[in-house]
Amino acid sequence: MNHSFLPGDVVFHLNEGAPQLVGVADKERLLRGGTSYATLLTPEAEPVWGGTFDALLPQLASRTAGLVEQVTSQIAARHARPVLISLARGGTPAGALIRRAAARRGLDWPHHSLSIMRAEGLDLVAYQEVLALHPERDVIFVDGWTGKGSIRGALDRSVPGARLAVLSDPAGISTYAGTYQDLLIPHALLNATVCGLLSRTFLSGSGRHAVRVEEALASYDRTQAYLDAVSQAAPQAVYMGIRPEQPVLTALALAEQYGVTDPHRVKPSVGEACRVLLRRAPHALLVRQTGHLDTEHLEQYARSHHIPVHVHADLPYQACALIQ
Repeated sequence: MNHSFLPGDVVFHLNEGAPQLVGVADKERLLRGGTSYATLLTPEAEPVWGGTFDALLPQLASRTAGLVEQVTSQIAARHARPVLISLARGGTPAGALIRRAAARRGLDWPHHSLSIMRAEGLDLVAYQEVLALHPERDVIFVDGWTGKGSIRGALDRSVPGARLAVLSDPAGISTYAGTYQDLLIPHALLNATVCGLLSRTFLSGSGRHAVRVEEALASYDRTQAYLDAVSQAAPQAVYMGIRPEQPVLTALALAEQYGVTDPHRVKPSVGEACRVLLRRAPHALLVRQTGHLDTEHLEQYARSHHIPVHVHADLPYQACALIQ
């Protein structure tokens, strides 16, 4: 399978497949009709926030490096021989950055990446492949950020007692975290073009979960530029904060004010809001404050696409997107 990560950064356990390709409107119609999200894929186009990514990365590289160092230190303090398993695809750049940070300390932490889906759970075929390669190591799953905790729930159902490390954990549900603040992790701004040109994962019918290689986007690829910028930046100390209590319930209660009562249509956190605006049919955007560095791009996109923006100072996340 072709991808644009360096060989030493990650080993993928994914098949290359051909999913059902649909537009956003057709996808929403099929989902309402009961079709599984895991079987559908919307083709990616030129990155919407490519310019935003390029402008913000120099500002956010040191902060992101600080989050990576925090997580790496926490893992190193508790595990002598870990193996990193990142959850494709948002977890893969985070896992590659943690692997590089460990290597700078003289630590050899293998890094593998495989698929997880909210309804289907972890790709257990791929998981068993990793365990067979590293039977004596402690498994640390890696993701970029947390939202409601749906992926954490799917992970726990598949691997009870799993350890999860994330860079930003506003849901307060990870084992190791860079911060409990809801922050913009730069690779949330892009999709395939910061994840090795790989699509979101989907079910392939048999064996391992699959991806589509978005080769047409190669000229927009920023995967190595991102990893190098963060790896080479001087880590900035980031306030970790206190593990939050029930932030999801507050987000769900605010969503009800706008007629959204289905939890699956509520996507809290900056990272999840980015995904909704790019891949789903948004109903509204909630933000804690206007003009914030981490969410200004969301506001601008929403207003230019006539998506209502509501400000709630008591929102426990920086942003929360509601789906139609």
